[in-house]
Amino acid sequence: MLNNIAIPMFNDNYLWLLVSAQNTVIAVDVGDYALLQDFLQAHNLRLATVFITHRHYDHTAGLAQLRAEYPDVPIYGHDSIAHITHILQGGEIIYIKDFGRFLIIDTRGHTQFNLSYYHLQQKLLYCGDSLFSAGCGRIFEDGNAVNAYQALQKIALLPPNTQVCAAHEYTLDNLKFAQHIEPNNIDIAIYQKQCLALREQKIPTLPSILSTEQRVNPYLRCHLLMQRVAQLTQKTLNSPSDTFCALRAYKNSWTA
Repeated sequence: MLNNIAIPMFNDNYLWLLVSAQNTVIAVDVGDYALLQDFLQAHNLRLATVFITHRHYDHTAGLAQLRAEYPDVPIYGHDSIAHITHILQGGEIIYIKDFGRFLIIDTRGHTQFNLSYYHLQQKLLYCGDSLFSAGCGRIFEDGNAVNAYQALQKIALLPPNTQVCAAHEYTLDNLKFAQHIEPNNIDIAIYQKQCLALREQKIPTLPSILSTEQRVNPYLRCHLLMQRVAQLTQKTLNSPSDTFCALRAYKNSWTA
């Protein structure tokens, strides 16, 4: 069994570490090299591999120093990102010694190129900003809302017990918006209470479980929300994809 660890980074990021029985580590989205290095040294761990989901600074800022200090450690990601040594496009299955196999999923949309890493045996999904608990990443200038919808549809096909290892602790804020969209959804209220209790103890709300996300995350429920989102946005919506695009744009200007 691999040990999956979320280390708080910056204001609300998580640096995800997957630790093997051999004390080797896969690090996901190294925004802060010093944070990673301090943890490795404190726990006598050896860095084996790095996964990068997308180009944003809070996910990549530590790569230059990491590459200098660990020139032999492979860094997986899209070739649009500096310091990547092993190029991926999505659709690959890769094998990492001590860890097993990962399915690489093209989850572009948040930005032009996004990759998610799914551990096939332990059902762990490292999805960066493509999917948050009860939310999803906003669409940047080089992103595309339809692609983001399609990315979430791919994720929705994974096993229900998949652990969603998102990159940010946005859960409580996301749940406020989800409750606004579905005020009568009792699952949202229950999950909100659970997550509030975790945060009061400074415990991460992540990873979340995909089956829970499918009950509380409005961006995974667009097929059920067309009428509600049309009412809120005053738009004519003809498909779940339309609903997602309208909902994601509505969130940008919404205030609690």
